[in-house]
Amino acid sequence: MSDTAKILVISDVHGRLRELRWLLDNETADALFYLGDGLYDLDNALESRKIPVPYPIYRVAGNCDTGYQDPTEGLVPFAGVLFFYTHGHRYQVKWTFSELLETANARGADVALFGHTHHSQLVPGHGVAPTLFNPGSLRDEHRYGVIEVTDGQCQFSWKRVPEL
Repeated sequence: MSDTAKILVISDVHGRLRELRWLLDNETADALFYLGDGLYDLDNALESRKIPVPYPIYRVAGNCDTGYQDPTEGLVPFAGVLFFYTHGHRYQVKWTFSELLETANARGADVALFGHTHHSQLVPGHGVAPTLFNPGSLRDEHRYGVIEVTDGQCQFSWKRVPEL
């Protein structure tokens, strides 16, 4: 029997509450990683739902999430894959991935999830280096990430929220 999971990855919502609500209402998943810059939006969208989402939400604060006490990074095993997740602003991801790669690798992560740049990106891992995945910005690109995990192997893709 195979171990499979569908994971949603969202970052940089910056007030696009309608798009976030659409995603929470229309996507199914086994987990959601929320990579910051819009924790207020996430809280608002979750509070407005009639029923809670049926999956865990792993969330971190970004550079625009002032006043929130959420951590800025996390590490969680899910479906046989160890995920390191962060917004990315503390790792200078707009200029280099070296700090992010070094930290994720030191923690034994298979995949490092990050946002902050507002651009979707996939950098496959080589050797022991983790794969880097950025879902893009829900605000700017109207995109979010989807990770399909089967037997510890990840398939990465992006989807767009329809014009609302």
